[in-house]
Amino acid sequence: MAVHLRRRHRDPADTRVAPVAGADRAPAERTVVAPARPARRWRHRPNPVSRLLLGLGWAAALILLLGMLLTLSGANPGNALVDATLDAGAWLATPFHDLFTRPNPDHQLYLNWGIAAAVYYLLGRALSWLTRF
Repeated sequence: MAVHLRRRHRDPADTRVAPVAGADRAPAERTVVAPARPARRWRHRPNPVSRLLLGLGWAAALILLLGMLLTLSGANPGNALVDATLDAGAWLATPFHDLFTRPNPDHQLYLNWGIAAAVYYLLGRALSWLTRF
């Protein structure tokens, strides 16, 4: 089940009808037609800079998570796609290198890259929120 959280777009020809005192009059005389409000520029679509920052945060997090999944599944590191994904993930996780050390290098990669993915996602969300107007 999906929930629609945004306001619906109004048709410019759409008008609102409000009752007015005087129920003894004809129906056409009892109603007032209010003009529709003009739409604001950024009201129904996000700021493109905000959308870009959120997309970059998502992309970084997804690259790191894909690298973790490839390592977990034992993918061949000699493959060009696997190698490119792991290289990009290693570059993205450079600030988090040896944040936590574990005896098993795979567990260390999962922990440090998972933290890096969460930080990049949250950083993208925060910067997107700050630039949303």
